[in-house]
Amino acid sequence: MSTISIVRNPQPVTNSSTNAVDLLILGAGWTYTFLPPLLHHHNITHQATTRDGRRIPGLLKGTIPFIFDPASDDPAPYRALPSAGAVLVVFPLKGRGQSTRLVEMYNGVHKKEAGRRRWIQLGSTGVWKGDGWLDRHSPVDLSSERAVAEEELLAILKRRACVLNLAGLWGGERHPRNWVSRVAKTKEDVKGKGALHLVHGEDVARAVVGCLEKWEEVGARRWIVCDLRSWDWWDLILGWADGRKDEGEGQNPEYEKWVLELMEEQRVRSLPRGKDRLGRCLDGREFWEKVAQVPRKTLLQ
Repeated sequence: MSTISIVRNPQPVTNSSTNAVDLLILGAGWTYTFLPPLLHHHNITHQATTRDGRRIPGLLKGTIPFIFDPASDDPAPYRALPSAGAVLVVFPLKGRGQSTRLVEMYNGVHKKEAGRRRWIQLGSTGVWKGDGWLDRHSPVDLSSERAVAEEELLAILKRRACVLNLAGLWGGERHPRNWVSRVAKTKEDVKGKGALHLVHGEDVARAVVGCLEKWEEVGARRWIVCDLRSWDWWDLILGWADGRKDEGEGQNPEYEKWVLELMEEQRVRSLPRGKDRLGRCLDGREFWEKVAQVPRKTLLQ
């Protein structure tokens, strides 16, 4: 039996061409591919949008074409969306006004349960800057347009909204091993790499469902969602170096040599380096404690 606390919406609504659902997902991209199995397991009905209405595995009826235009007050695009007990906003909202416009336009068309509807915005842990340990209570960088829009969503909806700021996304064909040649082309690049923070797509799906199950614990806040590890880029680069010797764009970076030289130059005796040498480190414990879960997918598996 599911313990999801969203407002159930089992009946068709007259102002939409689609039946009402428990969860509406705005922007079904890579992250969405991990959601359908878990939503089905919890008996959460859902529908999702894409810009072109393409069919995605796991969604039998295909997606609904929807493009958010923050400058438009035309309600027609919102009438094509189903009424939902909760809305997951995957695409980024930026700057002042966009969060308000999206909420007001959708709730204006789907008035039933608007006062109880929950909103979840997916964001990035990039809104936290600086070195040392940072957690959800640390100030966010309000020069970030995404941070501004997320703050606006929390301000206008209060207990009916939360923001999940996700660490580096990986899973399936997306693996951090394949990022090395992009982020560390030179020895100087490697020197500047500190901590890497990650979260697997399956754990993102579990985080979304966890919010719906434990809304009283997570509403009205923003959260760091990561795998509870601060990976050392040097350690990873050295460990993956052998597998990358024949890769890259016409060059074979000497990753092993670079890391060993840097260890000597900076008097690092072993890897992984201590957290005091990694720069920014994220503490994501509080979210997983609130939803009574732990992340299951890490690079160790």
